Order: sequence, then structure tokens, then C-alpha cells
Amino acid sequence: MQLGMFSNALLLIFAVSFMGCVLATPLVTRVAILLGAIDKPDQFRRVHKGSVPRMGGLGLVAGLVLSGLIATFGGYLRAYADFHDVWRQGGIVIAAAITILIGAIDDTRGMSPRVKLLGQAAAVVALYFGGIQITNVSIFGSTIDFTRPGVEFIVAGHSIHVGIFSFLVTMIWFLGCLNVWNLIDGMDGLASGVGLLVSGTLMLVAIHQHTIVSAVLAASLAGSLAGFLLYNWHPACIFLGDTGSLLIGLLIGVIGVEGSMKGTSAVSILFPILAMGLPISDTAMAIFRRWVRNLPFSAADRRHVHHLVMNLGLNPRQAAILLYCFSAFLCGTVLLGVALHNEFLAFLLGGSGSLAFLLILTSRRDELAQLRADFAARMTRKREERQSSKVTWESIQRIELCNDVETIWNIVRDTSYKLGCDGLTLSCYRRGELLFEHSDGPTRRAESPLDPSGPTASFRLKSGRDLMLAVSLHQARDSAISADITFRFLQRLALATAERLDRLFTVEPPVETELVVNMADRTAVSGLAGLLSDSSSQAIMSIRGRTTSVSSTGLMNRLKAAVVGGSNGPAGSRPSLGEK
Repeated sequence: MQLGMFSNALLLIFAVSFMGCVLATPLVTRVAILLGAIDKPDQFRRVHKGSVPRMGGLGLVAGLVLSGLIATFGGYLRAYADFHDVWRQGGIVIAAAITILIGAIDDTRGMSPRVKLLGQAAAVVALYFGGIQITNVSIFGSTIDFTRPGVEFIVAGHSIHVGIFSFLVTMIWFLGCLNVWNLIDGMDGLASGVGLLVSGTLMLVAIHQHTIVSAVLAASLAGSLAGFLLYNWHPACIFLGDTGSLLIGLLIGVIGVEGSMKGTSAVSILFPILAMGLPISDTAMAIFRRWVRNLPFSAADRRHVHHLVMNLGLNPRQAAILLYCFSAFLCGTVLLGVALHNEFLAFLLGGSGSLAFLLILTSRRDELAQLRADFAARMTRKREERQSSKVTWESIQRIELCNDVETIWNIVRDTSYKLGCDGLTLSCYRRGELLFEHSDGPTRRAESPLDPSGPTASFRLKSGRDLMLAVSLHQARDSAISADITFRFLQRLALATAERLDRLFTVEPPVETELVVNMADRTAVSGLAGLLSDSSSQAIMSIRGRTTSVSSTGLMNRLKAAVVGGSNGPAGSRPSLGEK
């Protein structure tokens, strides 16, 4: 009887959420138009042809709120204590509100990636302190505990345990869920349809585990997505926008954590990861692709999964159906693994299926060959940069110890040869006056400073004072190092050279010392004579108001004479040392 009531409650929640989203979405469409939340085609990565309102996530919110009210006040779930955990539900509500606010601002006015990430992190913190935490992970029968080290404190009469590793893993999980769903939302009906399949699958898993909160959230989210898909199917009347995609990622992340941490037989975290295999695979490929090509992770491109599918000649509807089938296959492997209590089988089937699907997609239109070539080129550049950095850093340290120009020139010349240059000109100026100039290789010809047949570079560097160093470089044709890497590291070496030359050519003014000596004090005079015996500097002496400039040797002799004279003369006499 209890199971029957639970099933009826879930059906009612799904239906109310579905109807609420269907009825609210037309109103949300008008609100989005009034607020200027319009997605316009850019003839680049967006596949739609006309201007379409976004911020459709508010329609999902309407369905979720209505179904939540029914679940809370309908009395169907009164017997389940977990559903009345106000603290935990409050954390979910606060995190959802923060996520909706971030998405709405981004849909209407735009938001930088860093600010958006900070807002997402704030939502995760609200979840964590609300009790939605990853305290342990079960993978292939092994459990990893993240609760230690940690601290425990009480807030508003509620005990909260904060583990360092638990907090980090929870943050990574939810930030990943939020952003993979944000990236997959690039085609009509894709994110909403795949989200419907994933939430429906996780709802069945939650029913199997008797986790009430997860089942209710999954049923409510599935109903809202089913209702929204009526408007989001190609040609779409409205898009989810960041308001909807971020909300889907947040709720699916909560459902996955609750299903893995609670229930009569907690399942592995691999199952929700496997269910989200399509958005996770697309995000992983995007990160790898942008890393290989040295692009920012936030850079847009036309190499997402739905772009590759459409490049096969399919229209948006056909592409969406094909991706639905792939996602349904992954969800089927999840249900199979849960039913057979065999996560390894599910992971093997789902992982091999995902790998085969991605290989087939990327092998068409030479995308895989381009990725391999770009990866090889990036590894080669990394190797060249490490070699150039090692050679340059060693040369900089040697230059810092040099005390003559010729040695510095030899070091710079040898370093340029090691980095693939066959010509170098080094000119040093101070206040427009040429101090020295050295040339070697093709750059010796005054009428043609640089051979135009190969890569060349010329730059001028100024030190902290008034010294300027002019450098001209020519790279050999058979150089094993890329020209931009060679010139970049040689510029660093030239800067260190300019700083060292500036110190060498700067003459420090003589240090003036004022000595006031009581010539009657033979002990002080003798001590001063011994102090100056090994010095060759000039000294300025003030005796009886007169200033005398003497060398240290002359001063020492006169001080000795003063000592002798003082011993023969009357006490208190002050013999004059005379001027130089």
C-alpha cells in the first residue's frame, strides 16, 4: 500500500510539473522578449536561423514550484521522514535560486565566465551547508572516505560536518554538472530531451533505492522537461538559456549525490556519471580540443557533438533523434547495471559505446586526423619551449656573473646558435652614443642588416636607466625550433643582458667620508692609520673647520707623522696636516 501511494505521488508530481511548464512557457516567452533575452543567429556556431527568445528555464521553474507545492501539502508523502528535512530542502531551494538568478542575468545582460563561475560556486556552498555532500565514493566495490580531516560546528541548532576533501569533491562534482549541461545546450531540443531521459532514468533508480527526495526531484524535473520539449522541439519557439541549462545541471547533480549517498542500497557514483555520458563526453572533447589548439576553455567553436552530427548531412530533428538514441543507450546500461548489481558491466558497455560513437563522429570529415596532428604539434612545441627555457635560463645566470663586455657577447652569441639562429647583431647605446657593437653571421652586412630569406627579428630594449640595447636576429633555415619560440626566449636573454650592461657601464660616485680627528689623541690617530693602510680611496678630512682632500696613503703617512710629532710636542698640541 505504501509503494502504491508513493507511485501515485510520483505520477501526480510528474503530471502537475508537466502541465505547469506547458501553461507557463508562453508567458515566459513574452517576458523574455520584453527583457531582451533574445538569441540571434551568428552564422557561426548557432544552428538556428532566426531570433529566438531564451530564458526558458523560468518555465521549468513554474512546473517545479507547482509540483513541489503538491508534494509538500498534498499529504501523499507525509509518511516519509526524509521528505520533511527542512534544512536539506532549504539548501536545495537557495542553491536553485542562486542558479536561476545567474542564468537570468546571463540571458538578459551577459556575464563574464569568471563571475558566472563564482556564482555557481556560491550555489554549491549553499548545497554543501544544507547537507548535500559527497562524503564517500563507491567505485567497483571499493569505498573512498572524504570526511577526514574535517571540522564540525553547529549553525541554527543544526550540526554541520565540513571535510576538506569532501568539500572539494562536492564542489568539483556540481561545477562539472552545471557546466556540462550548459555546453550541451546548443541545438533545438537537445538539452531538454537528453535531460528528460537522464532524469527519468535516475527517477527509476531512486525508486529502486527508496530515496524519496531524489525520486521526487527527478519526477518533477522530468515532467517540466517533457512539457518544455513541446516548445523547444525544432523549430524551437524558445530556448532553455543559461537559466534552464544550469538549473538542469544543478538538480541532476543533487539527484545523483542523493542516490549515491542515501537509500537502502546506495549505488555507485558511476551510474549518474554514465547516465550523463553524452554531455560529459561532449565537454571532455571540447576541453581536450581547446587544450590541444591552445585556445581558452571558454572559446566557442563548431566542433561540439551536435555540430559533428549535423555535418554528416542530418537536419536538426534527425540529429536530435540520433543523439537521443545514444543517450537512451547509456541510460539503458545504467538500468542494467542497477538491476544486475554489476557496475563494471554497465561501465564497460557504456564506456565502449561512448568511445565507439565519438570515434565514428570524429573520424568523419578528418576531425580525428586534425586532432591528432594538432596534438603532435602541441607536444613538439612543449618540447621546444622546455629546451629553449633551459638554455636561456643557464645563459642568464652566467651573464649575471660576467664583468666584461666580450664575455657577455660570447654567451649571447653561443645561446643564439643553440636556439637556431645563424646571425646576430648586438648594439649598445647610452644617451644616443654608441658604446659598442658586435655582429656575427648574415647580419654583418651593413647594407643589408638582415637576410630577408629567413625569419628575422629586431627589437630594442631599455634598462632601468638610460642604456638601450638593439638586437637583430636571423634564424637558420634548418632550425629545429620554431621562430616565435626562438625570438621570444632570446628577447628574455637580451633583457637580462641589458640590465647587466647597465650595471657594468654605470660608474658609482666616490664615497665621501668626513673625519674629525683629535690630533692629540695618539691612540685614535694610530687606529685610523691602520684602518686606511689597505685602502686606495679618497677621503675628505675636516680639521679645525678646514676641508682637505687626501689619498688614503698620504693620509696614513701624515697621521703617522702626527703621532710622532705628538709624542715629541707638548700635550694637547694639534699639528696641521696641510693640504694635498
